[in-house]
Amino acid sequence: MAEWDFVEYQSLAAADRSAFSMGPFGSKITKENYVAAGVPVIRGVNLARGVFFDDDFVFITEEKADEIRSANVEPGDLIFTHRGTIGQVSMVPRKPRFNRYAIGSSQVKTRIDETRALPEFYYYWFQSREGQRSILANASTVGVPGIATPLTSIRQLRVPCPPMAEQVAVAEVLGALDNKIAINERNVASVDSLASCLYENAISSREGSEVILLGEVADVNVSSIKPVAEGWLRYVDISSVGVGVYEWPERISWNDAPGRARRKASVGDTIWSTVRPNRRSHALVLDDDPELVFSTGLAVLTPRAIGSALLYEAVRTSEFQTYLENVAEGSAYPAVRADRFKSAPIILPSWRERQRFEESAMNLRLRAHQAVVESRSLAALRDTLLPQLMSGKLRVRDAEQIVEDAV
Repeated sequence: MAEWDFVEYQSLAAADRSAFSMGPFGSKITKENYVAAGVPVIRGVNLARGVFFDDDFVFITEEKADEIRSANVEPGDLIFTHRGTIGQVSMVPRKPRFNRYAIGSSQVKTRIDETRALPEFYYYWFQSREGQRSILANASTVGVPGIATPLTSIRQLRVPCPPMAEQVAVAEVLGALDNKIAINERNVASVDSLASCLYENAISSREGSEVILLGEVADVNVSSIKPVAEGWLRYVDISSVGVGVYEWPERISWNDAPGRARRKASVGDTIWSTVRPNRRSHALVLDDDPELVFSTGLAVLTPRAIGSALLYEAVRTSEFQTYLENVAEGSAYPAVRADRFKSAPIILPSWRERQRFEESAMNLRLRAHQAVVESRSLAALRDTLLPQLMSGKLRVRDAEQIVEDAV
């Protein structure tokens, strides 16, 4: 890195008048502007962990997007969150789902001149420790975390400016790992779709299918765990659980664990968030790790009279989610009591179909889990290589060989 020149980030801006611009003020886009379909609005949920999540949008009309044209983004644009989750940076994919996007009020877009700078390189730079440190240097944690004078602060960030060939080489090395991770994620998504189809087919005839209460075939929160003096755990919080997946946690000591770290889940259990069920935060646990501990804000469903794959499929339906939303209590943070899970109606296929479904679906789930575990290893390798490449401690040629061996 010592060989690279550093420049102000704004010196790399594209010629567009609004190449660097903030999202619209809150009054420009309100809930009244949301429509069922149209131009997707990028929010913090779409930028989680630096990965651009091309789904779960709210939409505005084409006309409204025209009114805030400076907030429109396109492939290759980098997006920074300046209020809330500070340090969050992502890039609009080269091949996105939609032709047009707009950023929300908590984001800043940056469009750089691709004759001089490669967006992918700077995406990785801002994920590195040095890049994150430069962003957070202007952050305030008083009240809602935010970047002071966000547009000016981001314009003035100091960034490396190596020759384009080096930018491309670094981005290709790290991108190869991300591409493999993306392939694995698509495979997991395909398994989700196929398992749903198998479940629908199994219950479709209704001959022998039945509606029962979840508590008849599964237990809820049967096991808890106590802190272990000088022990270690991997803690999964509610915020780490998405739709069908949870982030693999780092090991921490029990001294650093929050008081919510009390829920135990075993292989084959299903976890479901008790808070805000409309977020559909749930997952099938297939990690056999004694250190894995879950938040008490998650309900652990343990199959008792049916298979794990069948239970999981029965509780990830839209009908199950609707039930949870209807029984949730509270307005700001609607939550579902454990006994409400036991009273949830679920549909099960005939006894003859259950074993056939379980065998097919569980085989699919185990293969998908292998892809998940591989992606964790690839992500860890990427995060190891990233600071070394950005600091010049590791040559691109050596990194290429490491990546080639891994993928």
